[in-house]
Amino acid sequence: MTLSAALPVIPVARVAVPEDVARQTSFPLADVGGSPAPELATEVRFAATAKAFVALFTAFAEPPLTIQRGAGEEVFRDECVELFIASPVEPFAYQEIVVNPQGALYAARIVNPGDSRATWDVSRGETLPGVSIGVWGDPAARPATEWARWSCRLTVPWSSLAPGTPPTPGEERRGNAYRIARGRTTRFLALSPTLRSNPPDFHVPSRFARLVF
Repeated sequence: MTLSAALPVIPVARVAVPEDVARQTSFPLADVGGSPAPELATEVRFAATAKAFVALFTAFAEPPLTIQRGAGEEVFRDECVELFIASPVEPFAYQEIVVNPQGALYAARIVNPGDSRATWDVSRGETLPGVSIGVWGDPAARPATEWARWSCRLTVPWSSLAPGTPPTPGEERRGNAYRIARGRTTRFLALSPTLRSNPPDFHVPSRFARLVF
């Protein structure tokens, strides 16, 4: 049995401070190809402040975790979580943000009207001024490679996302949240499954969730 191909509609509440994202409704990530969620859960919560978009990931893991890249490197090859946020003017143009359990950040701007890596345009290694990353895990006393559960809170200023201004009440923007679990097994997970699993592909903007602010 596969999940519905319908795009999820995700309400994003306005909050006073980024930490309030922890009080918001959590949404499970499923297999990127559309199969039911795997046994080891991954959840994401969203919120918006006047100055930033906030995402909080919580992921159960199977250590030892693959963590080999530093900031600006190909962090997507590690255990990681990923946030894609599209421009409301051009929903196929989006910001990619990737973070591993050590807080290393990779970012890229992508234009992908054809849902295809063959024709996309990628600006790799983009800087994102003002982005705040908080990462913590359990057991807290052990190295990140040994965490059985970890969380990542991303706070991304609206000024770093197209069009550079916050959404108005009721506005809809497109985006997606992902995780690559790289421990004893490897899994590719998505909030809104892209329905592409062979090979796994996150870069399908037509499958991005509908974020309603």
